[in-house]
Amino acid sequence: MIIRIWYWLRMAYSVWKLRIANTEDARAVARRALSLQMADARGLPMKMGQVLAGMGDASEFQNLTHSVTPWPLSRMRPVLESAWQCPLEEVLFNIEESEAAASLGQVHRGLLKNGRVVAIKVQYLGIAKSIASEMRITGLMPGVGPVKRWQFDLEAYRQTLADNMRHELDYCHEMKTQQMFLSQLDVPGLMIPKVESHLCHAQVLVQEWCEGQRLATAADWPLAERISLARTLMMTLFQSLFVHGLVHGDPHPGNMMVQHGNDGVKLTLLDFGCTITITKTRRMALLKLIMAQRGDMAINMIDVYAALGFDADKLAFIAPQLPALSHALFRPLIEDHPFDVQTWHPGKEAATLLGDQRWWFRSAGPADLFLLMRIFQGLTAQLALLKVKIPWWPILTLAVSESVRGQAEAWQARPQNITPVEISEGMARALKVKITRPDEEDLCITMPANEAHTLSSIIPENIQQLLTQQGMNITTIQEEVLAQGLHPRTLFRLKQDVTHYHVWLE
Repeated sequence: MIIRIWYWLRMAYSVWKLRIANTEDARAVARRALSLQMADARGLPMKMGQVLAGMGDASEFQNLTHSVTPWPLSRMRPVLESAWQCPLEEVLFNIEESEAAASLGQVHRGLLKNGRVVAIKVQYLGIAKSIASEMRITGLMPGVGPVKRWQFDLEAYRQTLADNMRHELDYCHEMKTQQMFLSQLDVPGLMIPKVESHLCHAQVLVQEWCEGQRLATAADWPLAERISLARTLMMTLFQSLFVHGLVHGDPHPGNMMVQHGNDGVKLTLLDFGCTITITKTRRMALLKLIMAQRGDMAINMIDVYAALGFDADKLAFIAPQLPALSHALFRPLIEDHPFDVQTWHPGKEAATLLGDQRWWFRSAGPADLFLLMRIFQGLTAQLALLKVKIPWWPILTLAVSESVRGQAEAWQARPQNITPVEISEGMARALKVKITRPDEEDLCITMPANEAHTLSSIIPENIQQLLTQQGMNITTIQEEVLAQGLHPRTLFRLKQDVTHYHVWLE
């Protein structure tokens, strides 16, 4: 565990260097240093780097998706022989040194005794223990910044990450998931490798060898072929999500290959360790929410978002903004013409609509929301890479049958029992926080007034310590709020060097 902590400390230093870098060249150097450290650490740090790489092949983190130096076969042989309980020569005619290393394991090309050419994914020796150590490290990390300020359920996020990593470390689980994708999905142009189940093990996965090139190579293909690939990508996501409720959750460039020939273009999907299971209730709610935005029906926004896993009481505070926010989030599926993903910036649109309260919306969401967001971010990055514009909704109707869409239309969300907050005359409606620094735009945060009852969980520790040094106490302030009620007034003002803090009820 000490070694893993050392890796994390080195990366923390690189993150700090990245934050203080004041030129693009300095930032690029810091990103490259961080990328190399993530590659060296493997495991969870490398997995984080692959998220940073996104779907592009042009960032400093791209090496984490296709050019990490593999370990020699001699180092991986014990894992294979332990899994198969025999020497490699009893199973294979030949096995090559790896040319593809990933965060948890690496892939070798092999020739089975029966003549089939296979890809053999082998887990790094000891990586499971390293991941367990890193999960304990993350468990010690305090909630800071928006995580603390907006009361994210940090433990739920940690548990989501832990569950996801546990599944990724179990190659038998991955084998079963891959078999499910192979049997369920029916998408033109999509290929999913068949597994050699009798050779699979918790640390070894064997599947048919697939030829192909990285998705980035398709950027220069003829337009018709790029559109065909884009349709396959989009139909795969929509069918996985809305029909089967099982979605590939790791859309980085190393997990797909493309090829074109006389029989058209083909997309091969790889690595099913990270997948997202979506219950029928949640996928019906999401589909109904999208259909409502298209003007097909009226819905109770809060009830439907609650079915998706959102905290209804939190959403009640921003209920008037939910229709416009939903329109921004689902705009590609609302407009029927070929959609240019370069014009879609849901994060910026949410910031314009909600300001800093966008964090309130995020904190109201379920812990696994970031996984679902990532797959849509992956799709938009893929479409941008292919430089195509295609209509989203017509393709969804091809991937999702009229019967399933009919089920979504008939589905009814369970009404939420939201306790209305009675606001009497003279009572504050909001808790306000304002941070002012010279030559910087003021940071203003607005929360429901009753959040003042939990002030000690909102105000960062360093600010609480400053309050104490200046003769104030956060617990006392919170108790006064409880005793005197939510009447408009200043709760405290604070100055640290040139930074001014003002917290009040309005």
